[in-house]
Amino acid sequence: MNKNQTQTVFYCLAIFLLAGYICYIGASIIIPVMFAALLSVFISPIQSKIVSFINIKWLSIILAFLAIILPLLLITTLSSYQLINIMDSLPSIGEGIKQGLEKIVNVANNIVPGLGLDVESLKPDKDANIETPLKLLGQGLVSTSHFIGSTALVLVYSFLLLYYKDSFKNFLTYIFGKDNKTEVKETLKEMIDTIQSYIGGLGLVVVILSVLNSIGLTLIGIEHAIFWGVLAGMLAIIPYIGTLLGGLLPFIYTLATADASWQPYAVVGYYLFIQQVEGNFITPKIVGDKVDVNPLFSIFSLVVFGSFWGISGIILALPLISIAKIILSQFDNTKAISVLMSSDVSSKKGVFKRLAD
Repeated sequence: MNKNQTQTVFYCLAIFLLAGYICYIGASIIIPVMFAALLSVFISPIQSKIVSFINIKWLSIILAFLAIILPLLLITTLSSYQLINIMDSLPSIGEGIKQGLEKIVNVANNIVPGLGLDVESLKPDKDANIETPLKLLGQGLVSTSHFIGSTALVLVYSFLLLYYKDSFKNFLTYIFGKDNKTEVKETLKEMIDTIQSYIGGLGLVVVILSVLNSIGLTLIGIEHAIFWGVLAGMLAIIPYIGTLLGGLLPFIYTLATADASWQPYAVVGYYLFIQQVEGNFITPKIVGDKVDVNPLFSIFSLVVFGSFWGISGIILALPLISIAKIILSQFDNTKAISVLMSSDVSSKKGVFKRLAD
């Protein structure tokens, strides 16, 4: 390894560590900006179409926001009524879950005689172990003042980013110099196209899964099927595990409220089926290669951003790692890292040797 390569590795490591430290200590400032940037990029084409009819920039931005927000408000309002009913029945749900768990333990002991699970062991701290997660679920779904404040801040940032988007583009072109004007514009376009395609594709996946989940749970006979179906569909924004998490919640609820003993197992089977359909058909066909990052770096980014920013970091991880890959591909010293991150790196025979020549 020559001196220049050593310096490149050192600089990349130093930048990585510094960026991680900044992300950790500045989470409350950075997260709203990140969500606002993604939202503004996604809404930008809608705003551009509206401004061609209504040549008032601020009004076109507001109308673009309304086109996205009003359907979400409608879904939230419809779901909130079912959520209220679920919250009112929490005490009986806790008792039902205890009975359901006892049935599962008995079935497991019958299938595996030597397993020796003790039903009585479920009873200590039962209120803390069983009812607390349900209360946390309810608290997490109910809007809080912090959530409302953060959402308002994201909307304000997004409005201003859209209002000054041309100035930001010109600024980036200026700081990188006239000689690199074409490369900067192409890089920005690639980043914008990636974000728009990913968010749009993911939104369509959420809608499809919400419909499929609601239909499936209704056929199984689960109460509040639309609420659980939409919730599970929205959790699909969490890569890899979102669909399974979405199935766990209605399973717990069904365990407590089902009239027939087969219904909880039907919920598990249905969501395992949906997980396979989503992972092998729906997401690959709709989202496709919008995020050209292999699973190793995808999972690593989920762990890193999740440890820094929690659930917000998990949601932001894939768009951010995709943008980082695009930026790295523009520099000779870091192009090899970008290639290593790509989803088809295993099929690129001799690519690193060619980069070294």
